[in-house]
Formats: sequence, C-alpha cells, structure tokens
Amino acid sequence: MPLPVNASPAPGPGAPDPLVAQFAHHVATRDEPPAAPPRQDREAIIARLDAALLGLGVRLRNRRHTLARLCLALAPHPGRTAAELAAAEGMSRQNVVLALARLLPTGQVAYEKQGRHRRYRFTRAGEDWLLPLLTGAPAAG
Repeated sequence: MPLPVNASPAPGPGAPDPLVAQFAHHVATRDEPPAAPPRQDREAIIARLDAALLGLGVRLRNRRHTLARLCLALAPHPGRTAAELAAAEGMSRQNVVLALARLLPTGQVAYEKQGRHRRYRFTRAGEDWLLPLLTGAPAAG
C-alpha cells in the first residue's frame, strides 16, 4: 500500500521519530518572543556600517560616521567622483578623498579613470559586503 503524499516513512527501530523531535522543539521554544526585525532607519544602518568598517580595519580619526556616510552615498550612485560624493554628503572633497583612500585597499571600492577624473564604485565583493549591512540581514557564509 503506497504512503500518502504528506507522510514520511516510519523511522527504523531505535531511531528517534521526527514528529517527537519537532514537538519537543515547539514546547521548548513556545514562550520565546519572536526575534525583532533589524532596524532600517539611517542611524541604525550607519551604526552597522561603522562596526563593519572597524572590522575591516578602516578608521578615520576624529571623523565619526564619515566612511559610513560615504558608503551610503556611493551605493545607489556608482560612478561618482570624489567631488560629486562630497557635494552629495556635504563634506569637503579632501575629506572624501582621504576616506576613499582608506577604503580602496580593502577591495570594497574601486575606481576607473575617465579623463582626469576618478569614478568610484563598489566592487562585486563590496556590494556583497554592503547589502547585508543595509538590510540588517545576516551575512551569508
């Protein structure tokens, strides 16, 4: 007689029944509150970016959030120059150039020369690094 579609074969002798394991897990976790979703406001995103940048060993002395703000300005607009990034974030061009110089060795950001301008963008690895930080999702791998 064939098994119904939703049924699983009976476990062998001595093997724990998956139904019992599922029920035991349910009973053990029934009073735990569901995990709160990660905050998506700009302040929370900048805090996650700051922590991740410190983890990469990237830091600018006495310039709190500069690198994080720069990442947020560059993410939706690849191909911006330092002057365009500075204007978008209300920073000096020199401050942006200094911050980009700290990000380049990490491999998260790269640039392409176009005439006398450098157009900055996130690398593929940089985009993969940045997305979980923006969304608050756990990083894969």
